[in-house]
Amino acid sequence: VLLVIRVAGFKLNVGMVAIILATGLILLRTVDESKAIKAMPWGVILMVTGVPVLVYRMQETQGLALITSGIANISTPATIEPVVAFGTGLVSVYSSTSGVVLPAFLPMAPDLGMRLGGIDPLSIAWSMNVSASLVDLSSLSTVGALYIAGAAPGTDVRKLFNGLLVWGLSMSLVGAALCWVLFG
Repeated sequence: VLLVIRVAGFKLNVGMVAIILATGLILLRTVDESKAIKAMPWGVILMVTGVPVLVYRMQETQGLALITSGIANISTPATIEPVVAFGTGLVSVYSSTSGVVLPAFLPMAPDLGMRLGGIDPLSIAWSMNVSASLVDLSSLSTVGALYIAGAAPGTDVRKLFNGLLVWGLSMSLVGAALCWVLFG
C-alpha cells in the first residue's frame, strides 16, 4: 500500500521506493528474506535482464545498422511492412517488446523509409509495434516467462512452455500478414 501511495500519489521513483520499503521490512524483521530469495524465479529474471544487455551490445557494435541494411536489401516499398513485421515479431518471440524490440528497432524506421525511396516510416513503425506485440505471450518473451514463473502448482510447465512458444511463433506469421493488409 505504501509503495502504491508513494509512487502514484507523490510520483516517486518506483524502484527506489521498493528498495527502501524492502530494506525497512527486512530491518524490522517482518519478512524472512532467505525464503523470499529462494522462492524467486532466478532463471526468468536472468533471461529477462540478459536480453537487453545483448541488444545494447548489438547497438554498440553496429549490428543494428547491419540489420537495417539487410532488411532494406531484401525489401521493396510493397513488401517492407510484412518483412519488418515478421522480423520484429520473430525477435519479440524471445525478448521483451517494450524493453528490447521497440527501443532497438523503431529507430530503424526512418532509415528504412529513406532507403526504400522515401516511403512513410510511420507504416514501418506501426508494423514493428503490431507484430512485436502480437507475440508477447511467447514462453521466451517477458510476459510468457512471467506466466510460466507464476504457474500454479501441478501445472504441466513443459506443456505450457511449448504451447506459448507455438503461439508466439505463429503470431509472427499472423502479424506479418496482418501488417501487410493494414499498412502495406
